[in-house]
Amino acid sequence: MQDSEPGLLEGFILCLRDSEAILIQTSQWKRNLLFFSSGVCLEIAALPVLADWLGYDLIWLFWLITSFFLPLGLVGMYASKFGNDRFVERLLVIPKLDLKI
Repeated sequence: MQDSEPGLLEGFILCLRDSEAILIQTSQWKRNLLFFSSGVCLEIAALPVLADWLGYDLIWLFWLITSFFLPLGLVGMYASKFGNDRFVERLLVIPKLDLKI
């Protein structure tokens, strides 16, 4: 790792690529990354709602996107502000997805 902290987009990719690099970062950086990732989840969850509001007919499968990403985003937002450090790390680092690239 470099002396400076990685950016949020780089950290987003690091979650999949190298979990050890995430674990050594500061607590505030992890919270910022979780907040950023949760915002992305909420935006993805809003896509079917926005499409419906704009008048597009959607099949029910698109609503599964909202039902999956909305709770994920809300839990992440809450944890980034009020959760303890261990919970924030558990939400960011998924060892089974660690590709070790």
